[in-house]
Amino acid sequence: MLEKELLIALDQKGERIATKFLKEHPEILTYSFNWTAGHSMYVLNEFPIGSRYRTDFVVLLSYSGTWEINFIELENTDDMVITQAGKPSQRLNSAISQINDWQEYIERNRPTIQKDLSDWCMKKDLLKWSKGEEPPSNFSGDELKDPDSFLNIKYHIVIGRRQNITKEVRRKMNQNTRIADLSIHTFDRFVDIARNFDNHHASPEKSIDLTETNEDV
Repeated sequence: MLEKELLIALDQKGERIATKFLKEHPEILTYSFNWTAGHSMYVLNEFPIGSRYRTDFVVLLSYSGTWEINFIELENTDDMVITQAGKPSQRLNSAISQINDWQEYIERNRPTIQKDLSDWCMKKDLLKWSKGEEPPSNFSGDELKDPDSFLNIKYHIVIGRRQNITKEVRRKMNQNTRIADLSIHTFDRFVDIARNFDNHHASPEKSIDLTETNEDV
């Protein structure tokens, strides 16, 4: 059962163990950051942003004439998100600063990033739902590496556990997502998706929304 395996990994309180699980089950990542039905889907691990930065994961999908690209930073599973004084924790501040650096570099070097993403999708995609023989393109024929393709870029920080997130902490978290297209989640988002997969495998005849999560409730 995916949910049970993931909970065991999270209980060991380590980003590395959670990362290892997600590398082995990249479909969890895909449906954790997929709010629309996509055509082409890819998951990349440790994708470099220039020579200074490296992402934990990138989730890519295409729909209509759009490429959606999700850059994901994982922090520790037991990290504090907001301090008792109502301020972002040191770890969260560090992650936000890193996302700022990623965003600045990508904006300045977008054609190079697109080409690198395209190459990695063909050679290092964890999902392997695509053959990887041709440059990634959507149903409109827009290749990922084409500078004229429309990109919807989003950034995500995953930190801590939901049981420690009160409504007030959630409100404070949302105050710190003023970077364009930045979202902050807990690792329990992945738990929700894993449970969806378990339910789907247990009752394949039922219609189950694999993307459903209680993360923001």
